[in-house]
Amino acid sequence: MLQRVLELSRLNSPRSRALGRKVVTGCLIGVANIIPGISGGTIAVVTGIYEPLLARISGFFTAYGGWRSNLRFLAPVVLGVLLGAVGFAHLIGMLLEQLPEQTMLFFLGLILGSVPFLARRALRGRPHPVALSPFLVTLALTVAMALADRPPVGEPLRELTLATLVQLFGTGIVSATAMVVPGVSGSFLLLLIGMYSTFIAAIRELNIALLAAFLTGTAFGIVATAKLVTFVLKRFPAPSYAAILGLVLGSSLALWPGIASPLSGLTGLGAAVLGFVAADRLGAGRRNS
Repeated sequence: MLQRVLELSRLNSPRSRALGRKVVTGCLIGVANIIPGISGGTIAVVTGIYEPLLARISGFFTAYGGWRSNLRFLAPVVLGVLLGAVGFAHLIGMLLEQLPEQTMLFFLGLILGSVPFLARRALRGRPHPVALSPFLVTLALTVAMALADRPPVGEPLRELTLATLVQLFGTGIVSATAMVVPGVSGSFLLLLIGMYSTFIAAIRELNIALLAAFLTGTAFGIVATAKLVTFVLKRFPAPSYAAILGLVLGSSLALWPGIASPLSGLTGLGAAVLGFVAADRLGAGRRNS
């Protein structure tokens, strides 16, 4: 009995809770990356893991005690991303089909839950109004992207050839850039370049060859983009967060599903509140920085 109590106490230790939070965060990032209009980078900001995640990736071999320490930090997040993208692909598809308003409003609430945190970062030190101009630029860009027509989904590629290898590697780089930059939907970019159906089919059918080519490009793109974004955040923190705030607010426009009936509106409101509270519980909304 005593041994069982000790086991439960270890499971409920701060370290275990931190590990579980990273896995849950990764799941949300993975789910976001398969829904057109939602950015995995935005979810990373929402959950308060954005900056440490970029810092660990960009300085994998040198920062924070070396690669072993960084691997321990990143592994549960990566595991969560894979679980979210692969394990929840069917569930998210079903929810978007059966409960589209509630699903999208949940993510809308989740994203809006990060706005107070981002605003504090953007306004830190009372920056000059010119320094906040990135907010207007990125807000305009993401609103334009949200209002753009969705291109038709083409037939998926299912065989790995040299041509598809190059396509998938490049697609991985494009998707990675969108994953790292908040407010830019990787799935929407995949739609624009005609590779969304291939990506979803590869996940659902567990086409290992295609997924390996895509993930290789993704890994390369994540590291390169993380280094660039980390540099910009360190050199220009307030304008950078102003730009991120514009990206996040602009991208939220794409999530508004409309309200079909009073009942769906009421349940959708509940889903949005749940998402907002989840953002607070997962980190960003509770930070007083």
